[in-house]
Amino acid sequence: MYTIEMEKECSCFKKSNHASVMEFESREDMINKARVLECLMNQQFCMKHYFEAVDYGEKIIIHSSVRPIEEDDEDTEDARDLINQSPIVIGFDGSQVPPKDSGSN
Repeated sequence: MYTIEMEKECSCFKKSNHASVMEFESREDMINKARVLECLMNQQFCMKHYFEAVDYGEKIIIHSSVRPIEEDDEDTEDARDLINQSPIVIGFDGSQVPPKDSGSN
């Protein structure tokens, strides 16, 4: 018998309809289910934790760890600010005649 176990059950896991211990007849079924669970939990749960399925032979344990807090990059500037600070002026001067080969009439 092969099993998948949750190391710690966070509140999102408790709210889900997944069992904390699952049993399988084949190793292949256990591995496939663990991969699906790991991916699903990392994409659909609250994003407070990172889940990793670790294979211990006849048992896979899904470990969870707190995700690092991602801080906003303070070096990133708003594109509007960059345009306003630029010395280059982009515009159309209606008094100018376009070149003959520009394709306009």
